[in-house]
Amino acid sequence: MLRRRLVVPMFSNKRPPEFAARGVLFGIFFAFTPLVGVQLAVILAFWSFVRAFVPRWDFNLIVAMAWIWTTNVFTLGPIYYGFVLTGQIMLGRWDEPLGYEAFTTRLHELLAAHTDASALQEFWYGTISVLDAFGLPLFLGCVPWAVGLAVAGYFWSLRFVRRRHETRAARRASRRERSRFARQGA
Repeated sequence: MLRRRLVVPMFSNKRPPEFAARGVLFGIFFAFTPLVGVQLAVILAFWSFVRAFVPRWDFNLIVAMAWIWTTNVFTLGPIYYGFVLTGQIMLGRWDEPLGYEAFTTRLHELLAAHTDASALQEFWYGTISVLDAFGLPLFLGCVPWAVGLAVAGYFWSLRFVRRRHETRAARRASRRERSRFARQGA
């Protein structure tokens, strides 16, 4: 399933490899921000902005959306914990260690505090509660992860798609050569 959702869309496009690689870049970037729950809306808005105002940065929206799914509700705890720890280190808060178990317990408490509200209200209250509790370290700590993984994803996918295009071109050339040779021999 991962191959079909993440890898196949990179190949099924006739555009240059950079188009798909930029999709990976922006998808991973937005995946590793504390926007779980609204990432798809954010990437859609960003894609619309890019197409309207910076067309040379256009990217494959389907690829970006697929890569956003690398972070989700199930991976929220470990990823947010990594963001908070990184943010605390970046802020020089060595005296505020927060164990993973304590963090996930607090996160679950914050997210479950308003279960009597509607889904939208519950999302809003949960988001505000998490920002209140972990705000600056969470947002600051996501920056190196989002930028580093996005850049690594860009270069990996660019190399991957270019290699795939070269392999396909070599295969087509080989088939043409065999076909030409068969016609000459007949």
